[in-house]
Amino acid sequence: MSGLTATARGTELVSANIANVMTPGYARRELAISPQAMGGNMGGVRIDGVVRAVNLSMLSEGRLASAAQGEAATRAAFLSSIEGVIGMPGQAGGLAARLSDFQSSLVSAAARPDDDLRLQQVLSSATALARGFTTATDALQSARAEADGAIASEVTTLNDGLQQVATLNRRISALEASGKDAASLMDERQRVVDRLSSIIPLKEVAREGSKIALFTQEGLALLDGTRPLQLGFAPSPVIDAQSGVGSPLSLISVDGATLAPEQMKLLGGGSLAGHFAIRDELAPDLQHDLDLLALDLQARLSEPTVDPTLGGGPGLFTDAGELASAASVAGLAGRIAVNAMADPTQGGALWQIRAGLGAPTPGPVSETGRLNAMAAALDATRPPAGGPVTGARASLPVRLAEFGANVTTQRVGSEAELAARNARLNTISERMLTGGVDSDAEMQKLLQYEQAYAANARVIRALDDMINQLLRI
Repeated sequence: MSGLTATARGTELVSANIANVMTPGYARRELAISPQAMGGNMGGVRIDGVVRAVNLSMLSEGRLASAAQGEAATRAAFLSSIEGVIGMPGQAGGLAARLSDFQSSLVSAAARPDDDLRLQQVLSSATALARGFTTATDALQSARAEADGAIASEVTTLNDGLQQVATLNRRISALEASGKDAASLMDERQRVVDRLSSIIPLKEVAREGSKIALFTQEGLALLDGTRPLQLGFAPSPVIDAQSGVGSPLSLISVDGATLAPEQMKLLGGGSLAGHFAIRDELAPDLQHDLDLLALDLQARLSEPTVDPTLGGGPGLFTDAGELASAASVAGLAGRIAVNAMADPTQGGALWQIRAGLGAPTPGPVSETGRLNAMAAALDATRPPAGGPVTGARASLPVRLAEFGANVTTQRVGSEAELAARNARLNTISERMLTGGVDSDAEMQKLLQYEQAYAANARVIRALDDMINQLLRI
């Protein structure tokens, strides 16, 4: 009878294994049995419990790979979106292409300075170029704001997940203490930890009573006992190009104590670290380079040799109507605009593009000096205004093209890193599936259980026949 009970329970486990062969987080079940003695003679079998077949080393490796893949995917998605806004060299609509259109309009207007349509084209292309800088700035700051919001969301997910693991720890321990099967709860706990591991790489350590403790890769104990650490984060209401300059934005707090910048590596390695990198490193660095390029553009067209009528004021491009400086360069790419003196819709006149923005009268319609000087200033090889961007001495088209190429290079590198981490994660996942539920092996085991069940049933039938034979005697 004990054999019949054991084979029936084993058949149930085989059925559950086959039914959950593709279920994430499901661990193959095995029936643990042992012989039981009865009066010195063998007295059947005893069911010792149900064992979850889990390769802990492979599981830990998979979680670390998932975290690495999450961080790489976050970086790659950001760089891909920013490249789409800035544009690759030669791409229509990109910053380099807009600068090329502006240069072409200057050359065209210099050929016919009396043609207002060509002067209007200069104004339109200059406006499009300024809008390209502001659009790129908006994209960078929007990405930072989204990363800040994603950090807040992931911190909430971590707190909820850690609390869920602590609750499952208690329930699993209580079930096992009462002699009941807690395998389903262990599967659920594994799924929760797997989900959290893409945010922060987690290491699982077994504790008494089938409980687990969770540590980050750098050794911070997030859960080791009955109460998990409480992570905190205060999202910034507004993020712009000046945010984080001089004073850092919000960082993670642990049980009310804010981590220092150098302590943030305790939570590094997953998508959370990727969002912090976007908010505090990748986007600000690109914004700084973009601001310096905008400063270089304005400085080239504001020199007295280009337009002697300026009188120390800004040239065709302004910093919200003023002359930009290296001291106020932060966020300049988002403020750069065409000088109102050249825009008829703002009270200016097209002829001032030809005669000079500070000229009192239109002057000769054949004047080409200002137009040729602006075109030459853009192509002049000179040191960058406000500091190095992509080299020492270069023309503005070269510098802007190198900036776009730098973004593309970063994007290609991030995608290559993502592909490598995806391959590693897929390899580990395949190995885990190989070591998980094997449907062929389960079917063979099912046949063995059926044969064992039939053998036990036949013994009982033989005993029944013998008893009946004795009764007939």
